[in-house]
Amino acid sequence: MYGDALTTKERIKDRLQITATSFDTVLDRLILSVTARIEQMCGRRFIQGTYTHELHDGSDSYGTRRTFLIVKNAPVQTVSALQYNAGSNSSPNWLAVNEDYYHTDRDAGIIYVPGGLPRGFQNVRVTYTGGFSGYSIGVNNFWFFNITPTGTVDGSNLTFTLPEDATQVIVYADGMREAASNVTFVPGSASFTLAAGRAPTSTIAADYLRENAAEDSDLYLPADLTEMCEEAVVRIFKRRDSEGRLSETFQESSITWSRSIFTDEDLRTIRNYRRGYNL
Repeated sequence: MYGDALTTKERIKDRLQITATSFDTVLDRLILSVTARIEQMCGRRFIQGTYTHELHDGSDSYGTRRTFLIVKNAPVQTVSALQYNAGSNSSPNWLAVNEDYYHTDRDAGIIYVPGGLPRGFQNVRVTYTGGFSGYSIGVNNFWFFNITPTGTVDGSNLTFTLPEDATQVIVYADGMREAASNVTFVPGSASFTLAAGRAPTSTIAADYLRENAAEDSDLYLPADLTEMCEEAVVRIFKRRDSEGRLSETFQESSITWSRSIFTDEDLRTIRNYRRGYNL
C-alpha cells in the first residue's frame, strides 16, 4: 500500500490520536490521493524506483544542443544507461553514450554531458534508479522492523541472514523476543545465529539497525514534504462531513474552511521540489 506514498496510515492516526481501525480504508485513500496530487504538481515521483527509457530532448527550444539532462526523479542512485537515437522515429537506433563522456550530480538529479547531446526532440533516453528510499522520522529512519530473514526454519538450522549489514539486531521467535545471550551477532554483518533450532512451524523475525545509517540519511524523504502531505490528509479527513461547505456555525462559534487543501506555505514547498528545465 505504501510503496509510493509520502506518509503512512500509522503516522496519520498518531497525529489524529485515532486507535480504532474503522477509518483505515478512508485514510489509505486520502494518503494516496494527496500523494498523487503533490507528485502531479511537482512533475515527479518521490519514492525510489527504477525508471526505464525516460525520454528527453537533445536540444532546447532554440535548437541549441543540451549539455545536461534534468531527470524527473531525484536523487539519482545509479544510471544504468544513457542513449541517443541515431535512427529515425519510424526506425529508431538507440546507441549508448559512453559512461566516460558524462557525469552525474546524484543529489540534484542532473546528468552533465560536456560534449553536448545530438539535436532532436525526444531523441535521448536514460535508465536509472532514483528517488528517496524511506521516511524521515528521526532515529527510526534507520531501523527496519519485523523483517523475515532468510534461512530455513527446520529445527536444526541456526543461522539466518538479514537483507543488509546491520550494527544492532533484535530477534523474535514466535513473537517472543529472544534474550541477547541466545543470539550471536557480529556488528557490521548481516547474519546472526541462534543458540537453539526452532521447529518448522515456528516463525523468526528481526528488527535491525542498518549499518552506515547516518551516511545514508540524504536518501530519506525530506521532513517538510512528509509533513505537508500529512497536514493535507488531516485537513481533508477533518472536513469529510462538510464537503461543499465554506463555513459552519455552531452556537456562537464558526469555522471557515479553506477552498484549497494546500496552504500558501505548502505551495512554496511544492515549488521547491518541482522538476524540469523551466521552473
